[in-house]
Amino acid sequence: MKQQELIEAGFDKVIVTKEESGDKNDYYYYSYEINSDVILVSNGSDEINNNQWKVYEHSWGVAMTDIEDVILIIDLFKKWSKIPL
Repeated sequence: MKQQELIEAGFDKVIVTKEESGDKNDYYYYSYEINSDVILVSNGSDEINNNQWKVYEHSWGVAMTDIEDVILIIDLFKKWSKIPL
């Protein structure tokens, strides 16, 4: 997926300075907090090849490369949060 697709899907850009990371350069990634338990996070800008981003949900061990899959997950959680228990 492309960076612009993450932005359009509502992901927040998180900048990590070289001072924070201890790396040689600053980098950034994208994050989308669905709820306090489910947070989608992209790979870092320093890991991008051919403008192809990935999105991870680390507690599930899931990596997604298709923005449609990412949007589906977001939409499902939004729908489920509206269903009373």
